[in-house]
Amino acid sequence: MAQQYKSKIEDILKKSDLSCITTKSVRRELESQAGVSLTPIKKEVNKLIEETFLDFQEAQTVKDESVAIKQTAKQKADMVVAKKVIPKAPGNKVTKKVSSTTTTVTKTTKKKPVLTEEEKKQKALNQTVYKIIPPLSDIIGTEVCSRFRTVKKIWSYIRKHNLQVPTDKRKINCDENLKKLTGLDQVTGFSINKYTQKCFVPIPKEDQPKYKQIFKEQEEALDEDSS
Repeated sequence: MAQQYKSKIEDILKKSDLSCITTKSVRRELESQAGVSLTPIKKEVNKLIEETFLDFQEAQTVKDESVAIKQTAKQKADMVVAKKVIPKAPGNKVTKKVSSTTTTVTKTTKKKPVLTEEEKKQKALNQTVYKIIPPLSDIIGTEVCSRFRTVKKIWSYIRKHNLQVPTDKRKINCDENLKKLTGLDQVTGFSINKYTQKCFVPIPKEDQPKYKQIFKEQEEALDEDSS
């Protein structure tokens, strides 16, 4: 029943400030858009909102990382081009008339293929990895990780230590490690990701293969332990 609202929840999250919204505010906006009361399925909707938010947060993390990589690559390319540009010697200017032709291109939107769990796992293992410094490394239990996996590990830590407030699971009670990370006694699940950014140390491109292999081996070892 609640699953039918997933796409609307995603739209609401895309237009919201993730550090300020709450499960309740998303549900209220959802009720407003749908024109119905969701009180009879409140628990199911809240759970779906939290799951969708986590998926959305992970996707946004990967997207931000991809944009940063592209910007760095473009800056490097621009520097190479700038070095190759040789000033032309002064001379008579020749004006050329350039004729322009307008071509209309119709874009076809392709549907993204649905990845299997194994494909998602392999994709996650191939992402850029970072050195993780304390207190975040103490929370996720590793000093090498991707941003995508870090989000999952933080939530795994929160659930393992029962840090969500039972009466309002969007709120998280900070233990000693989380207090060191956030400086607060309590945070919301919607805002915790912003406190992790200071703990990511970039690894040079030439060293990525070595650290990716370390990361892959430790994740596979964890999968074996949990199976």
